[in-house]
Amino acid sequence: MQFSGTRVTMIGLGLFALLATALPNAVPQAEAHSSRNWSQAERSRYCSAQARRHADRKTRRTTAAGALTGAAVGSMVGSNRNAGRNAGRGALIGGAGGLVHSNARWNSYYNSYYRNCIRW
Repeated sequence: MQFSGTRVTMIGLGLFALLATALPNAVPQAEAHSSRNWSQAERSRYCSAQARRHADRKTRRTTAAGALTGAAVGSMVGSNRNAGRNAGRGALIGGAGGLVHSNARWNSYYNSYYRNCIRW
């Protein structure tokens, strides 16, 4: 028994329609997080983790920028003979400066993100 292309297509569409109508009943619907399905402690843990990631990401950039700036300035200052050593020292000093600055900003980034997360 041979099937024509049209008949195979129609059978395929029929099976697809059958699965499409049966599938929504088999899969439970997702519910957005709300006060009904999240406790206050769960929400606080979630927001704290997200705020920590956000603050870490922002402060890492500040530290890296300080190190790069320090390396650039360090390589330009001093004699050309010791440019590599001066760039290393500059990166160390700039990185330390960037780290001090970023640590001062970490709490600010964390608190701001946490407050915004808890509000929604």
